[in-house]
Amino acid sequence: MADYVDVEHVMMLSNRLERFKIVHKSPYKYNFRCPFCGDSQKSKSKARGWLLENKQQSFTFYCHNCGESRSFNNFLKSIDPDGYRSYISQKFIDKNKGTPKEELPVTAELEEIKPVFNENPLKKIKKISQLKYDHPVKKYIQQRQIPSHQHYRMFYAPKFKTWINTVLPNKFENFKKDEPRLILPFIDEENNVFGVSARGFDPDGLRYITIMFRDDKPKIFGLDKVNFEETYFVVEGGIDSFFLNNAIAMAGADGNMGGLRNHDNALIVFDNEPRNAEVHKRMEKTIKDGHRICIWPSWIEQKDINEMVLNGVTDVQKIIIDNSYRGLQAQLKFSEWKKR
Repeated sequence: MADYVDVEHVMMLSNRLERFKIVHKSPYKYNFRCPFCGDSQKSKSKARGWLLENKQQSFTFYCHNCGESRSFNNFLKSIDPDGYRSYISQKFIDKNKGTPKEELPVTAELEEIKPVFNENPLKKIKKISQLKYDHPVKKYIQQRQIPSHQHYRMFYAPKFKTWINTVLPNKFENFKKDEPRLILPFIDEENNVFGVSARGFDPDGLRYITIMFRDDKPKIFGLDKVNFEETYFVVEGGIDSFFLNNAIAMAGADGNMGGLRNHDNALIVFDNEPRNAEVHKRMEKTIKDGHRICIWPSWIEQKDINEMVLNGVTDVQKIIIDNSYRGLQAQLKFSEWKKR
């Protein structure tokens, strides 16, 4: 049975979560529209965000639309910071009943979100560069024309959920549909693995799942390789970043620049989706914040960089640089682009 403090704070959150409903009790299941991606922009009835009771008698948040995954305390912290502080205090008091009330040490929160690795979790799976030439996933990577010198940065997990549970015990409880996935690990400047973006191969399944091993880290792929002292490209997908020099990718495409340095050196590259309202909002914010942004020229028809390469578009990096703008010029070009 879930802890009463957790249940209490879920109910306190319910008026902030659109289309919130209790699906099941013991174990608890709560359903609502995802507050991070907003669920479907076309259908207001879709609700693909879930809070599910886990074996630790708390809750785990997961969205079946954007793949966002968070522990309950970090979900609460994002949605209701005041409620989060109350929640942490209550938990601390319950844990230390009979002792005087005191302020929760800063390290207590970090201990909850930082798993202890006895070894690099990537050692349990193979790099794409280590797979045999006739392996189906190796062939898939080659078909997408990803440069061979980038293959060592990608990994293959034949049983994704099983592997994740060796890193985060009990992260997944249902193994009936365990599946292989392509792993793009998030690695920081000190070569610490702090999360993964996992691409599925089932065309009818969830394409990307993002799982963080450290919730205090930004969802950015490529921090271990980028040079912030030079021009660097910020793209939406990890695979697209392999086709550019000095590029990183924002997992979830939320446009959060918080984990980056030297913003004047950043060139933001969104997918070429002029009819996508969500992309419009992120691009507008990027321009408003004064960042340099790529506005794709009218003759580019493909959605993303990998698709451009596959369709014979040459020197994509030069196209991006030649069509990058800032300020008023970016606003004018953006207005023209979204009318296509």
